[in-house]
Amino acid sequence: MLHANIVEDEPKWRIKPCSEAASSGSRVIATRWQSLDEEPREVSAVIPADCCVVGIALRSTNLRFSVSGRCVVDGAVMPGTPLITGPGAAARCLLRGPCDELHLHAPNDLIAECARGLPGHPQAILASEAAFTRDPNIERLAWTLLEADNAGSSVGQLYADCISIAIIARLLSRTGRTVSGERAKVAGLPKWRLKRAMEYIETHLDDPVSLTDLATAAGLTRMHFAAQFRAATGLRPHEYLLRRRVERGQDMLSASKMTVVDIALSVGFQTQSHFTTVFKRFTGQPPHTWRRLHGERLIGPARTSANVIFDAAA
Repeated sequence: MLHANIVEDEPKWRIKPCSEAASSGSRVIATRWQSLDEEPREVSAVIPADCCVVGIALRSTNLRFSVSGRCVVDGAVMPGTPLITGPGAAARCLLRGPCDELHLHAPNDLIAECARGLPGHPQAILASEAAFTRDPNIERLAWTLLEADNAGSSVGQLYADCISIAIIARLLSRTGRTVSGERAKVAGLPKWRLKRAMEYIETHLDDPVSLTDLATAAGLTRMHFAAQFRAATGLRPHEYLLRRRVERGQDMLSASKMTVVDIALSVGFQTQSHFTTVFKRFTGQPPHTWRRLHGERLIGPARTSANVIFDAAA
């Protein structure tokens, strides 16, 4: 388990823990909030006026996230998607399935300091209403931060601070680009087509699944399906399939005594070595290590259907 002075467990959503580590001189306080509940439930928080909270999804989930009464996101959220709550803002989130988020409690003066080093952003802020798309670089930084404890307590905290600042700077640099856009937008899949594709994946996780299979399930050609699926989720279809297989593997690692090789075969991998490689790429740890560090506290009901992503949005 990670030491409390690096990344603490968050007992209440987006509320900084009242601990010695949280009141220390760390520039950014990193916390992790997890829920395994399958049933829809609502969480809320009011952020202090002297900081903002940067949330980063660590696994795919479905939610409705609003700030000060304005809906920012409603639907499937992929790992690496930032969800920001600005200073003094009231945030509310309807969760429709299991959720795992890294939260960075960032002081206003630090954000202003980071902004001064960015061209064209003399007064840049992390706006609550900004609807950011998935960012694979931020996702990698988030998982790296969760591993900061491996460097040791004092060095690990400095390491964690540097990674947190890198995430803040990355988000500030994206703020300007979201206005002009970096490329022409492709329309995302309509929700009913996306639901069909995801339901097909859920029921065939242990079988070979091709792009043609998914496109047929959604009623589109391969070319149109791939582009629209990525626009809707931020992931290529094959990457989403691998993520769901890994997430199903996490559920089985935490809730059963099955061997890693049996779990690998049960979620559609041909060999344990391939499962281990993909699992480590997405979680930062091989399956045996992940089970030892996280398995006991993550035991809970396994997700059984992609309907959890759409039960309130279809």
